[in-house]
Amino acid sequence: MSEALIDIEVDRRTADRLNAVSARRRYFPFADEIIDWSVPLSDDWSYMPDGHSVLSGSGLLERLAPAERSFVERWEMTQLMRNIAHGEHLLNQGILAILWVTDPMDPSYRYLLHEVAEECQHMAMFNEWVRRNDDIVAADMGEALWGKAAGDGTEDLAMRLPAAFWVNVLLFEFVGDDFNHALKADPDGRLHPILVQIGKVHTAEETRHIAYAKAWLESGMAKLDDAQRTEVQTWTRLGAQNLIDRGAFLPVRFSDQLEPYLTRDEFLAARATSPAGPRMLRQLKALLDDFEALGAVDGATMRRWEDAGVFG
Repeated sequence: MSEALIDIEVDRRTADRLNAVSARRRYFPFADEIIDWSVPLSDDWSYMPDGHSVLSGSGLLERLAPAERSFVERWEMTQLMRNIAHGEHLLNQGILAILWVTDPMDPSYRYLLHEVAEECQHMAMFNEWVRRNDDIVAADMGEALWGKAAGDGTEDLAMRLPAAFWVNVLLFEFVGDDFNHALKADPDGRLHPILVQIGKVHTAEETRHIAYAKAWLESGMAKLDDAQRTEVQTWTRLGAQNLIDRGAFLPVRFSDQLEPYLTRDEFLAARATSPAGPRMLRQLKALLDDFEALGAVDGATMRRWEDAGVFG
């Protein structure tokens, strides 16, 4: 690793403000008043917020008996929790790399330590959900093949071109924030209480993480040279196109645990038409509009996506 310090593109006042909030309120997920893990994972609850399941709008959930629907939703939520934890891990690798080349006297150094600690707690929180749902087989994403390369690449990018790293952070955190808010809201009281509490914890702390990443880009993009700006735009295009092609925030794949309830073909057809996809793309569009204003995505790419109707 290079030991040359990088320029921190978040002003000291913003970093101090985020530090103060982080120090004042940390949501430790294993404190009973934050998340009550003792609530049984029974069939009396829903486990996916309305409109966010890959099966939403298909009629497949509605045809199931209440206990069957509860299991299918819990299966999907557990897949998502596992994969979100992996995303948080990659994010932390990048932040730790930035810390390696950050002046310890800059208030951003302390703030980024807060963010690492919070993301570690989020990983523990998501993985605790997976552990408690031990009847669910959480499918891997082939991490054995790409995990090490992705981690190394994230560290390199964070130190070499931090703006591109923060673009990737926002493509993960801001786009996923709509799902967090849906967990937190629980307007009809159907969602399992642990999930509602997870949504509250994640939303509160991710708000600070999103604010820091946006502050870095708002200052830092204007200081990049043409080659650096072009590379940031390339990372934005690749990351956004991946979300567009997938039509979902994170991959959820059919498994044989679903076979008693629906077929693979039914699952694939439902996933392709779920309202969760357009919802995610609207959230992505809001982020990309901000990116375009900052020069983090080029106008020609945005017009191409818009002309193709990918955002609805």
